[in-house]
Amino acid sequence: MSVTAVGNNVAGTDYQQYQKSDEVLFKTYSYQDGKGQEKVYYKKDCVELSLESYMIPATVDNYEEVRNMLKAQSGGKIISPGNRFFSETYDIMRDYYAGKITCDEVKNIFKEYVYHAFGRPEGTQDTAIAQESGETWETEGTNASMSTYEKQKLTGWLSGLYEYFSRANTRNACTQNMREGKALLEENGINWNGTYYYNSDWYYACEEMQKMFQETANELTEEYGAEQVDFTYVEQHTRFTLDGGITYNGVWDSMEWQINRDRAIGGSFHDINMTPPEDFVYCSNATWDGEAGLDGFKEYFAGKNAESPFKLFLLAAVKNIDAKESLLLNHENYLAASEWEDNDIYQSTMSFLKNFNITWNYGSNCFEFLSVK
Repeated sequence: MSVTAVGNNVAGTDYQQYQKSDEVLFKTYSYQDGKGQEKVYYKKDCVELSLESYMIPATVDNYEEVRNMLKAQSGGKIISPGNRFFSETYDIMRDYYAGKITCDEVKNIFKEYVYHAFGRPEGTQDTAIAQESGETWETEGTNASMSTYEKQKLTGWLSGLYEYFSRANTRNACTQNMREGKALLEENGINWNGTYYYNSDWYYACEEMQKMFQETANELTEEYGAEQVDFTYVEQHTRFTLDGGITYNGVWDSMEWQINRDRAIGGSFHDINMTPPEDFVYCSNATWDGEAGLDGFKEYFAGKNAESPFKLFLLAAVKNIDAKESLLLNHENYLAASEWEDNDIYQSTMSFLKNFNITWNYGSNCFEFLSVK
């Protein structure tokens, strides 16, 4: 078909602006300019073409093959919602971490993608609002009218949407972590190359968004009467496995490998599923010049935590290193250490520190610091 005009709306608002539903050919939805954008294509502005050439007659040789393919797809657990979601979901989460949109706005955009793909089910808030205002707008699909195949497809498609949003969320959260570490080191005159930086605040910020995605997906499957998404299955079978998967620690591990793969050091996790302590910040650097820059770290964290004294702060530096593990695991290496009163905090911190698979280039000048608020 050819389109001569398009109506534009911000999705989720002003449905009363639509003409009668039988004049709307179809609607599309995308993320642009910091918000979800809806385009409404009206019949009067379009030239419809026959779709008969796309029908599959039951008599053709490949009929059973195509039929079996469709049946297999209906049982698929992860259906890609489309290539554009790769970039759009990344833009959404980039804008979220930049403070341009709120968590509630992300949730609304997530829902609108589903509503525009499968029709808005009866009983949703927007349907009730339309009915109360006397509008004649009708939902394009309802939980009562959806077939078993359609419900299976919705669950698979929603699994794919969760996968894309999770990919975007974990990568943007890890990027924020890396930017923070890079800025901190450069402010203290230290080269960022050869650095591993991990702030658990970004882990928990990422996890909070992941939980929101899961809760929203569950709300949607309940609205449509469909089977809930198997989030563990999606995380374990994601198409992005080779790029760190869709968990924060997995992506952090992958990013660090990409940054430092040409250096004779390592900083991967032994167990990417291990949960970090709260308020945990760790940094190691293998390109330190052996002289400047270390004094500012404790002052930096002390300034950030003026109202909440350190529970633990450790700093270690070694010239011409001959070690195969974190410097902070050896008490003899401490240059600065706070007095800790809670042994549980120290033990849980050291347990997570051991999860970093730290290896050093023999003979390097290295330093590490660790902070727990």
